Amino acid sequence: MSAHNSAPTRQLRPVKTRIVATVGPASESPEVLRQLVLEGVDIFRLNFAHGSREHLAELVRRIRRISAEVDRPIGLLGDLSGPKIRLGDLPNGEIRCHEDQRFRFVRDPENAAAEELTCTYESLIDDVASGDRILLADGTVGMQVEDKDPHGQWISCRVTQAGRIRSRQGINLPGVALSTAAVTEKDEQDLKWALQHKLDFIGLSFVRRAADIEHLQQLIHAASPRSKPLIVAKIEKTEAIDDLENILSVTDAVMVARGDLGVEADISRIPVLQKRIIRRCNELRIPVITATQMLDSMQTSELPTRAEATDVANAVIDGTDAVMLSGETAIGEHPVQCVRMMERIAREAETLVAATVANSGKAAEPRRARPVTEAVSRAAVVAAESLNASLIAVATVTGLTALALSGMRPSVPIVAFTDREEISRRMCLYWGVTSRLEVYSQQSADQLLKSVMTWAHREQLVESGSSVILVGHAEWLAESHDLMLVHTVE
Repeated sequence: MSAHNSAPTRQLRPVKTRIVATVGPASESPEVLRQLVLEGVDIFRLNFAHGSREHLAELVRRIRRISAEVDRPIGLLGDLSGPKIRLGDLPNGEIRCHEDQRFRFVRDPENAAAEELTCTYESLIDDVASGDRILLADGTVGMQVEDKDPHGQWISCRVTQAGRIRSRQGINLPGVALSTAAVTEKDEQDLKWALQHKLDFIGLSFVRRAADIEHLQQLIHAASPRSKPLIVAKIEKTEAIDDLENILSVTDAVMVARGDLGVEADISRIPVLQKRIIRRCNELRIPVITATQMLDSMQTSELPTRAEATDVANAVIDGTDAVMLSGETAIGEHPVQCVRMMERIAREAETLVAATVANSGKAAEPRRARPVTEAVSRAAVVAAESLNASLIAVATVTGLTALALSGMRPSVPIVAFTDREEISRRMCLYWGVTSRLEVYSQQSADQLLKSVMTWAHREQLVESGSSVILVGHAEWLAESHDLMLVHTVE
């Protein structure tokens, strides 16, 4: 049945929330990557801001090899760096900024004097105006622009929030309309590499408006890849919040990137913004990832803080499809324990996630299956909940039926069978869906049921008296109709 037969599959994970883990020095060895997969990682994130393309290519090979060995699809997310703005080099590597102290940002790094700062973003002086804020060191240091050279050679700033800044630290410009494109020249080269290596998701950093997503879509279309990756819009700027509805109308998925968002927006707003974004994504059936500092203390500790555990649980209860680990698995001391803890917390929180069949009709057209398939999917969830079924099995060509079922948040596990490898990996982002690569399509309903039950018995997922709900799409079934079938195990 499966395209891979080198190892037995794992039984269905008890956790429906997907786990995304960032690969880095702490997790890049084959042994740790394999452990992370076995502990529950569904998608690995490759950060294009770090590592050579040759090194990233080796990571792709390792992850795909492990995926084949454990007979389980694993998604790959390539995260474009975007126009990251950083400080230039500082005298002795750091400066202590005192309240009301004046600094100048200047263009020429060679002739910068004391209390003159430089920046990797050449248009900084052009883009800001008097009154704009400049935030440094993850927002712990704040400055306000007070004056600007009429010839465009410098801006003068006053420190409004004291603190220490270091060379090459990031700079945030909340509310400033940047003149640079969201996709840099480096991003275009990284995108080309990602398409060549058939990555499943592309994260677009510092999205400001829907046009940024459309520009990336055009670049992907121009490359004519055999399989187009899903675009993940990273919401980390206040401009993106202002244009959220338009962004959601064009993106494939969303990441609530609370790191830079927590700097750009007042930190007191972050919990409400997170809930608002997740709720709207759920309504529109857009997979959403919640990211940044979820188990941050576990970079050095073997246990999270109680606040972190509550944070992860709240994201799950809010309706996030996936939770993401960043430094925890990239550079932390306990990457495997982090994934294990993430799964434990999600498992407890999911007991409070209720099915939402009544709200399943709001999804935008690109994320909706045919009306008949949508109706059959709703009926399948109602039947599964009423019968306390062991699982819902769905045969899908595009993944839309699985996405429809996922959006209804049934308590019953969903197993999605497809004959397209890229679709099997794409479904790794869908809440509650276990993806299976099935090499035979165009089966009759009886043949499909037999295949599903053979797999379910092998995985010890059913027993005598169990109910299995089967959803079959017309394209898969070599028949002219969709179906929903209730099967009782003898």
